Amino acid sequence: MYFLSNKYSFRGVIGTILHNVYLIHQYTGICLIHRKYGTIEFNQDLVSGFLTALKDFSVEFSKGSGELKVIDMQIFYLLLVFKDGILCTAAADKNDDAKITHKALSDIIDKFTVNFGEIIKNWSGDVRIFKGFEQLIDKVLIDGRIAEVPLKLPILKIFEKDFLKSRKQIEKKGLVLSEEDLRNVQNQKPAWTSKRLPSQVIIQGFLNKEQYKIAHLADGFHTVADIAEEAGVPKAEINVIIDDLDDLGLLKFIDVK
Repeated sequence: MYFLSNKYSFRGVIGTILHNVYLIHQYTGICLIHRKYGTIEFNQDLVSGFLTALKDFSVEFSKGSGELKVIDMQIFYLLLVFKDGILCTAAADKNDDAKITHKALSDIIDKFTVNFGEIIKNWSGDVRIFKGFEQLIDKVLIDGRIAEVPLKLPILKIFEKDFLKSRKQIEKKGLVLSEEDLRNVQNQKPAWTSKRLPSQVIIQGFLNKEQYKIAHLADGFHTVADIAEEAGVPKAEINVIIDDLDDLGLLKFIDVK
């Protein structure tokens, strides 16, 4: 459950998780192993479609170099690591730490290769031979909670209702992603982030035009450091903007643990 509160009162907590993890065979597109920890799932056309989609990614990634590919799906991320003929992909909450997840997914591929590297070269298509490896994945990923990090995130009140709605959709109803979603939704911001604060905050001198623009990065998905990096502004200046917005009663904070 998600709770929002003002700066100097009780702050509620939201949780983060890796929702689903898939190991996919490069040459056949068959899902070798699937682990479910949350509510975001991929339908079969998306699982096989990932390998086709690799052609649209960077050359380095499509060669299986082991680098991390992050696809922004509006309210969560798709994370992909591809090497040694195996694609490991996961749906992750935006508040998860991508660096930690990258290392964990790479580690899973390495361990899989150690255990089944020779077998997979002449594999007949029987996924039953990988039975038991699921427990190792669960251990490496700590049942999907490997990338949890404590965070405090600012969010404008104009985004609050829609933010909570999107989180509850994932938490309660779940999502099933298709290949069409991958093509049409990726790297787009949620429509509700186009909402804007009243222009009076500029007219009355509370924020200048640049600060006004930066303020809308407080969408519940960005830390103060993230906002500073995206805006190209020192973190200290972002803190001033956040404090001003909080004093005006336009902002709340979310604790992520």
